Formats: sequence, C-alpha cells, structure tokens
Amino acid sequence: MDQRIRDRKAVSLEAVVGCPRFGLIRGRIVDLGEGGLYIRAETSIVPIGAVVTVSFKPGEAANGRCLSARGRVAHQSLQGFGIEFVDLDATGRDMLARILPEMPPVPARAAPVLRML
Repeated sequence: MDQRIRDRKAVSLEAVVGCPRFGLIRGRIVDLGEGGLYIRAETSIVPIGAVVTVSFKPGEAANGRCLSARGRVAHQSLQGFGIEFVDLDATGRDMLARILPEMPPVPARAAPVLRML
C-alpha cells in the first residue's frame, strides 16, 4: 500500500546517509520526489523514525552542487529504506523543482515494504 502524497521519479544517484547512531551509510537513490526518496543500501539497520541527513548530487541541472537535507526514515525493505524530508531548505526545493520534471516516473511496482510507521 503506497501512502505517498507526492509523485516520485526514477533516478540513479549515489548518496550518503548520516545517522548519529550508525554513522555514514552509502547507497543509491532509486526514486526521488519533493517529499522524500528511497535509497537502496546494503543495510537497513537505521530504525524507522530516525532523523538522518542525506547528501547527494541531484544531476547535471544542479551545476555540480550537492543537496543535503534532513529527513526521517519512514519505512524499510530488504533492499533499503525510504526517507521523508523534514527540513528541505528553499535552495533544495528549487533544485528539485528544476530537475524532477525531466526524470521518468517510478514504475508502478515498488520494493515490498517490511515495516512502516
């Protein structure tokens, strides 16, 4: 059951998730939207509800700049976890507004969710 309010777009972006309890986790963002993202990672040990910082370069339209945003882990699956943005500044929102229209939509089938809030 998908409870997202905003659309997500299919991407393939390297990212680093910082979690005070577990340190840095590298992964690949596979879908991205104005409200959050899903990152495939070799671990999904970050607990649901944990506040994290995710950093990534959102593509060529960002002119090489890195986007860094605070978020909350909203769900987990065997392949990774979903992050809902909680503190995306105006620059980050503008960056996403420029690049998201150019990206393809996420396919209808998503990774099965193991746990949700």
